[in-house]
This record gives sequence, C-alpha cells and structure tokens, in this order.
Amino acid sequence: MIRFRLSVVLVCLALAAPLAGQPFGAWLIKGSSPGFVEIPASSAFDFTTGFTLEAWVNGTDAGACSSIAGKGYTNAWWVGVCGTTLRSYIQGTSSLFDGGKVSSDWTHIAITYDGTTRKHYIDGELVASHANSGPMTTNASAVRIDSDVSYNFSFGNIDEVRIWNVARSRDDIRANINKTITAAQAGLVAVYHLDGSGVDSIGGHNGSLTNAAFLTGAVALSCGSTTATALCASGSRFSVTSKWQLTDGTTGIGHVVPGSSADSGNFWFFGPDNWELLVKVLDGCPVNNRKWVFSAATTDQHYSLVVTDVKSGQTKRYFNYSGNAAPAITDTDAFATCP
Repeated sequence: MIRFRLSVVLVCLALAAPLAGQPFGAWLIKGSSPGFVEIPASSAFDFTTGFTLEAWVNGTDAGACSSIAGKGYTNAWWVGVCGTTLRSYIQGTSSLFDGGKVSSDWTHIAITYDGTTRKHYIDGELVASHANSGPMTTNASAVRIDSDVSYNFSFGNIDEVRIWNVARSRDDIRANINKTITAAQAGLVAVYHLDGSGVDSIGGHNGSLTNAAFLTGAVALSCGSTTATALCASGSRFSVTSKWQLTDGTTGIGHVVPGSSADSGNFWFFGPDNWELLVKVLDGCPVNNRKWVFSAATTDQHYSLVVTDVKSGQTKRYFNYSGNAAPAITDTDAFATCP
C-alpha cells in the first residue's frame, strides 16, 4: 500500500444522499488509507483526575472498533466506537468501558472523568457512567485524532475536537454543544476546528495531517421536494430534519407529517398520529437581511432540529434535552444568506 504524508489537504467533494449538513465549516474525513491528525507528545495531555474529550463525529465502524481520538489505549486513554457503541479507556487496557450508542448521522460525543466517575454523553445527554478510582495513566506517545498510536483504525468524519484537563459537567457540555469555541476557557487544553489544518486554536498544540487525511469545506446540497424525513422549506432553499434520542442513547429519525406548506411543516417521532414538532423557515431578508427559523414543540423528549441551507451547506442545530418542556425557537438571526 502506498501512503502519502500531507501537511494540508483541502478538497471539496460533491456529497450524495443522504442530505445532511456538517456541524461547523470544514471537517476531517477518513481517507482510503486510515488518515489522522497527529499531535506531538506533551505533558499537557497527561491527565490525572480531570479529563474531558468532546467531538462531533459522523461515521461507521468498519471493523471490530474504530478510533475517534487516543494517546495509546493499551496504557493511557482512548475514545472510539465499537459497532455503534461508544467505548473509552482512561487507564489502559484494563479500563475498558462501553456505554451509549453513536448513530451514523452527525453526533456529539463527550467522555469525562473526575477521579471517581467516568461518564459518557451523547448529544448532551448522560447515557452511561462508571465508577473508577485513581488517576489516569500516562505515556510518552503522541495524541491522534481519528486514530491511535496503538490502533490505527479511523472512525470517519470528525469535527470540533476539544480536550480539557477538567471534568466538564452536563450543563458545561450543553452550553457550547452547537457553537465553536474561539477563546481560552478554564481547563481547556486544546481545540481542533479541523477547518483545513490540524491547528490548535487555543493552546498551540498543533497537529499534522498524516496518511492522506482529508478535510473538505461546506458543499452545496439539494432539496428538490419534501420526503418522509426531510422537509424542504423556503422555496426548497432549506432542508429541515429532526432526530430524537432516548435516555440510553438510542436515536431515531423524525418523520414529516403529510400536508406541509412551502415554508412550514410538522414532524412526528413515535407514531404518525402523535405530532411533536412544528417548524417554519422564513425569509426575513427584507427586515434584517437574515433567514429566520421558528419552531414550537409539544414534547419533553430529547430531540435535535437540523436546518441546512442547501445552497451554502451551512447548518444550524437546535437541541431540546430529555425531561425539559421544549421552548419555542425564534431565531431571527439564523442564516446570513440573503438573497
């Protein structure tokens, strides 16, 4: 097998179905050879009793397990997916812990450890916890994103990787789940936006792309007509989809209720006679040079609402968390994409 070492590879791909938008700008893509970002070894990544790793991921496990990020699963820490199950290690091989399901759509994952308890989060929901004791173990290896020094099998598409030396709380994770972080915060060691490079935008722990790791920019999609799971709105300029999640991390896709209009529609989650979510995408350009997103829901179920500008590829994501009565969304600043 011929392998290539690239400092930066930026390509634009024409994506086929299914229609979906990325979380933020560009993202890391698994190449034909396992591709990854390698970050030089640093004591900053040697954690003891405070640790959080967050990332947006979109892929499928091609084998027994696939790596999201790691510093050596045999003797340090690692996060990945086995089948559809989120797995982590924090003290080498003996510390294996499985918990939570990762869908093939874009999913936010987070692993935390505070010295006594390890927690797995999927899209901002705590889906599994495990009692641990003692500090995390360390080594002198590099950190890899979409790989591991001991297990070079890439999961797929990865974006907005954040590494902390503190255990983030549920509310901490939710506060920035659908935002980029562009300024230093307490406990934040590194942030990798993966927008064309392996640069750490916070701590200076820059990584390099290795083995044909590709990054791609936002791409134009299409939304010709409303389907069973995707609402085409505002002259088919926007695709609107939804996803629900149970407390164990199991997810499902929202279905469009028949009879939607050109600008609005409803979604059901668990049965066609039980409507959950009303969504409107409106042209506010004459008012404030923005496209607007409004929604209202009659549920306390966890869901994510994804609105994608199919012309630019830009995406906005809105969350409601389990047990919370869903508030109305009145986002009059949603898309600066006029006309």
